[in-house]
Amino acid sequence: MAAESGRDLRISYDSGSGMAVVAGARTDSLTFNNEAIDITDKDDAGVRTYLDDIAVKSMSLSCTGVATASTFSALAAAASSGTALHDFQVEFGSFATYSGSFFITSFEATGEQADTITFTLSLESSGTITAS
Repeated sequence: MAAESGRDLRISYDSGSGMAVVAGARTDSLTFNNEAIDITDKDDAGVRTYLDDIAVKSMSLSCTGVATASTFSALAAAASSGTALHDFQVEFGSFATYSGSFFITSFEATGEQADTITFTLSLESSGTITAS
């Protein structure tokens, strides 16, 4: 099996004009979250037991990079009821592309005297994630 370059893991955002990669990105990451159903009771002798099923699934995305625009800080600052979900996708090399609605859980900007302004964007999925 061929390996993929780290550049092939890319997060994109749809501002209404189609998907475009997050400008200035240095690092993109994705995490699949599967929450177990805990069925531990007092007869389990202190050993945790899980049902062979998933309670809740979600995907977390994170992107860090050099700030080249205020797009995501503006989205995070303006989030309110009815405007908090946005369309994102992540290309997982040539293996798969995942897309869905995501909530911006945090946006952090950092500025050091001898460096550019950098950012960290964290996202959590809402609803079903589609794979293609």
